[in-house]
Amino acid sequence: MAAISGRPDDPKLHLTQSGHATPRTAARPGTVLNEFVPDVRPVIAIDFDDVLCKTNHAVAAWHNDAHGTKMALDDFYYYYYWMNPYWGNPDETVRKVEEIWKSDYLDRADPVEGAAEGLAALAARGFRLVLVTARQPRELERSLGWLDKHMPGLIDTMICTGQSQETLADEKELVTKLSKAEVCRRLGAKLMVDDSAENALKCAVADPPVPVVLFGEYEWNKRVGRYSDVSKETSFEDRLAREGGREFWKEESLEKELPPGAPLYRVKDWEALIDWVDKQREEGRI
Repeated sequence: MAAISGRPDDPKLHLTQSGHATPRTAARPGTVLNEFVPDVRPVIAIDFDDVLCKTNHAVAAWHNDAHGTKMALDDFYYYYYWMNPYWGNPDETVRKVEEIWKSDYLDRADPVEGAAEGLAALAARGFRLVLVTARQPRELERSLGWLDKHMPGLIDTMICTGQSQETLADEKELVTKLSKAEVCRRLGAKLMVDDSAENALKCAVADPPVPVVLFGEYEWNKRVGRYSDVSKETSFEDRLAREGGREFWKEESLEKELPPGAPLYRVKDWEALIDWVDKQREEGRI
């Protein structure tokens, strides 16, 4: 989840039931990907939240119900929740995220329009679909339950990234410490589909680069959220006050940070994504 992956230094976030204190805890990053058996199908890596599942819609609904706010999807200016209105500082944000996972709001989240049909279309075109998500291992079972309900049989494997431990849940669920760009390289993925500007940028500037499609017309993928020391981070409201009310987020742009020729592309929805993939195949690019 976005806010959780924004706190990699907080040990509380890594004490999960799945994989904690297992023999793989001290494994070298990426070791578990040795369990991934390639086949003849080209791989497309696909993010979970807000590419398949309307996660931030559900998160905003929870926040409004729990805290009496009027949070809307357009209030998610950045990938890291504490950088946005209503959330408070990072510590407050983490506590809220834990409360969200104790609720059933994410279990009841709707699928992104066209996602199931889009996955089926990619599978029919001969692609192997691998879910690469920043969700924690403890969220695997619930995430798989959501997938089984809304998109049964369409995802080949689920891989969690950015964790402090490494485990093999079973042959369908892998957990690794690597970034999404590194996972995509290990998988030999032709493409990464993600809604995060941060993840997309890391893929596009990797060496060698991983082609990435930035999915959705979301505020949080128009700019990159940056911080050097999360313990010194404050709330959106505090920063706005320091800036004298200046709408600083409107002056930031992901495109300004992209080097020339970086393989990063945008699509607004699943229909546009399928059209883009078809065109790339016709031109022999994927």
